[in-house]
Amino acid sequence: MSSFARTLSLAALLSLTQAHGVILNAQGLRGSPASTAFGVNPELARNCTAINPCQQDTGIIRDAEIAANIVNECGRTELTGNIDIGENTENAIAAGAVTQVKSGTQMTVTILNADGAGPYVCDLIEAGNNGAISQNLTVENNVPGANGFSQAKTQDFDILVNMPNDFKCTGGSSGNICTVRCRNNAQAGPFGGCFPVEQVDVEPNVNTPANIETKLSLDGVFKQVANDVADLPAAVAAIQEAGSNQAEQNAAVVSSLLKQTVTSAAAPVLTPSVILGGNPTTAVTATATATASSADAAQPTETGNGGGNGNGRGGNGGFGNGFGNRFGNGFGNGFGSRFGNGGGNFGNNKRAEVFVA
Repeated sequence: MSSFARTLSLAALLSLTQAHGVILNAQGLRGSPASTAFGVNPELARNCTAINPCQQDTGIIRDAEIAANIVNECGRTELTGNIDIGENTENAIAAGAVTQVKSGTQMTVTILNADGAGPYVCDLIEAGNNGAISQNLTVENNVPGANGFSQAKTQDFDILVNMPNDFKCTGGSSGNICTVRCRNNAQAGPFGGCFPVEQVDVEPNVNTPANIETKLSLDGVFKQVANDVADLPAAVAAIQEAGSNQAEQNAAVVSSLLKQTVTSAAAPVLTPSVILGGNPTTAVTATATATASSADAAQPTETGNGGGNGNGRGGNGGFGNGFGNRFGNGFGNGFGSRFGNGGGNFGNNKRAEVFVA
């Protein structure tokens, strides 16, 4: 085990109810602030096993929902729906609530087990919010259980999660944020959560259009479009319903009960440095080369920011015609020009729907 200076003492308290787990606190290096899992609300009761209210902010992280472009890699909660990784990360940065890590450190995760169980697996999104799980993390001394079941009741467990020696956090506005995701294998779940960590032994990354390597395969693009087109009517209806007077009143009551607050911080106004008068072809080639070299390492499990590389997919009609060949020329030509301009950021704006675990 590494020395304390290189040891991340991560006290992440998970309240597990019926195999449900909530990461309430994640403490990193000594003197650094604590992180809280995305979507978790400290005002909810933790002394019961009922779904409402004690499990309402439990993270539900299902690969099938991620692949269907319903949620991001961090899943959803029954209380707030899809967990927006980017938004939650920036809220945590603004609030000064991101714990710190270093390469090769070992995290201690404290789990309060009510009537759920392990084992837990953890992985890492080094870019924070690009949809690409970069590597799995080693978990030692796991929570007892099989398939999310055991007879343990209200008992603390400490598990050890090892950060890799070779990784680089590049996410968030600060350029050095990773997202850590932990979840069990309960059939009703999986349950768990994500939280941000700040890597302090690395030079913060500065993004440029040329160094963003995430991409989505052509087949993945077609599947995303097909899913989004099919889901669009329900998504629009959900937004309309959420804006009704009754829905707004209900939301106001919930917000009041949970004392929901978000710390706001002014974003800097930056001017990227560019080489004027250069050959545009060079920049395009460099981008294509970087993307191709990382096809395996940075392949997202869903759109994330991968959809953001779609400037011009349909602007020139290329994507529109291609999509039209598969789904009808009339729809393809009309949809292509609009999707190329407006679809790039769709991956970060998941649909707001009501789910039942």
